[in-house]
Amino acid sequence: MVQLSDRNCSKAAFLLVIAAIALAGTCASQNTPPVTSGEQIPVPGHAVPADYGQLSEHNQEWVMTQPPQVQAEFLLGAAINHDQGATDMINKMVDDWHGKLHFTNKIDDLQLTALYSNDLRVRAAAIEINLAVYKLSKTDAAADHLMAEAEKSPSWRPFAMWELGMLANRGVELERIHEFLRGYLHDPNEKTRHWTVEGIAHLGTDDTIKDFLDVFRNDPSLEVRERAGCSLAKSGMLTREQRMLAVPELIDLAYDPSLDSTTRSWVYQALREITNEHLGNDPATWKNWFATEGTKRRQEFKLGEHWSVLGNN
Repeated sequence: MVQLSDRNCSKAAFLLVIAAIALAGTCASQNTPPVTSGEQIPVPGHAVPADYGQLSEHNQEWVMTQPPQVQAEFLLGAAINHDQGATDMINKMVDDWHGKLHFTNKIDDLQLTALYSNDLRVRAAAIEINLAVYKLSKTDAAADHLMAEAEKSPSWRPFAMWELGMLANRGVELERIHEFLRGYLHDPNEKTRHWTVEGIAHLGTDDTIKDFLDVFRNDPSLEVRERAGCSLAKSGMLTREQRMLAVPELIDLAYDPSLDSTTRSWVYQALREITNEHLGNDPATWKNWFATEGTKRRQEFKLGEHWSVLGNN
């Protein structure tokens, strides 16, 4: 049994005082009027817009004077920042960038950030720039080349799977590429399966959901199962409405007594991420919620495409 010393009691009393001060501050902040001055802006709380959130005329003029590499990097950064007009400019200029961009640490960092943006248009812009960097034209011939190389060289497969998914997302041989990727979901090589899941995550189609659920339930690798769970919950190109399609089977998975504890915890994390409903780790609670609220929540996501990603309403 742990004995309480005088020192521990004094420490506990001190912590209670600090907690009381913090609570008072929280209550006060709830009654604080909206920020109207840029002086000592608080870090927590509601978003405070710096401007209209639009790519300025000055920046648009400047970017047109820059070489393609600078244009791509600047506009992808602006897209990540949700500057209105950035994704439109990328869409108009990206075809001209093919063959003129090269891989850099900066563009790699921007791409990884963009691919986890909360705006799927930004993720799509990152895919377009990625294809331009690697000189992959949006053609059947490019897909044929990647598939042939993947079949010949196991060491080349991770790159091929990743890029094939991107090509398919941009309208190249979608069904054929999906079937090709599915053929490697049960490959003996863990790295191949990992990047196959990542490639399929780019597709953004309803029928990829059953692929992720199969991997999430059955893959022998914890790492690969994690990537499938993330693809269902947050990463990849599925919309919020599409992700709701996975909820019934995720709930069924939560009931599975053979599921290991780590994967089970990821099931509940995925449910919370998808639904934006913060329920506990009890399958019956989730089943009851979905029976009464699931259809309504999916409809909310369907109708909520106008939502502001920055929350600056």
